Amino acid sequence: MTSLIQILVLAGFLAAGAVLCRLKLSPPAAVVDRLIKYILWALLFVMGFRIGNSPDLSSRLGEIGLLGAAAAVLTVAGTLGAVLAGYSLIGAFRQGGRGIPAKAVRRRVRLGLTDFRTPLFLLGVVAAGFAVGIFIAPLEGVNLNTVTEWTLDFLLFFIGMQFAQSGVSFREAFMRPEMIMVPLATAFGSLAGGLLLVPLFGLGAGKALALAGGFGWYTLSGVLITNLGDPVLGSAAFMANMLRESIALVSIPFLAATSRPYLAIGVGGATSMDVTLPLIEQCAGPESVPVSFVSGAILSLLVPILVPLFYGLAF
Repeated sequence: MTSLIQILVLAGFLAAGAVLCRLKLSPPAAVVDRLIKYILWALLFVMGFRIGNSPDLSSRLGEIGLLGAAAAVLTVAGTLGAVLAGYSLIGAFRQGGRGIPAKAVRRRVRLGLTDFRTPLFLLGVVAAGFAVGIFIAPLEGVNLNTVTEWTLDFLLFFIGMQFAQSGVSFREAFMRPEMIMVPLATAFGSLAGGLLLVPLFGLGAGKALALAGGFGWYTLSGVLITNLGDPVLGSAAFMANMLRESIALVSIPFLAATSRPYLAIGVGGATSMDVTLPLIEQCAGPESVPVSFVSGAILSLLVPILVPLFYGLAF
């Protein structure tokens, strides 16, 4: 299956879920959310299993961890630079940058283990799959690619349904310049930072962009790349985007307290619509919520399109 067909199939399942919701034929939002969690757990377990079940892959864990850590740092750095440039660009057209908060309300926010509970749990799911894969003989005659491909299609079907149920209006995203500046700057900065992986690790540009194109959505980006036939890069994508979320949770209180509070939204990437949204609201104030949610929604919709598109590029 070519990359273009894969993109069309993934987009088709996303659209089908959204259409079913519009026709009021979808299950309740709570049921959809639970199904998405269960499917994600299954896919992450299989991803870990494939690494543990293959001696060639398990011997490359150090390489995977180093690549993932470098990708996380570079994509965050690229995002911060691009969002700062976006502020300057809008400020050039608006005297004093009017319309973008000049300063966030400084609030004390304490992070605890509970803030990292979800990524730690999902990392545990991958580790459990890895452990099972080590102690089971290599599977023969089982096509895990086909199983995960169909499972991923159903996952995107429910994700499309979930987006439609959220009621986010993308028309509003184009009414205020910061609404579109933040996600565009985040995407551009993440991808620009990812390109630095090319000289550092000898990756092809397409693979480096695919690795950076997860925008913090580690549960999906890792599975997408693994399903494209590269479990090493998929595992690195999982680690990179999980580390990005952790960096976001730690840095958001500090970034939101600067004169450029939307940096806190950019560093959250795709998670700014869910996982990091409460922290962004606490630190940057309620006026940041619409921008944060729309930015995360736009980036999340781009992930299943951009990751396979970039991975398929032959350069």
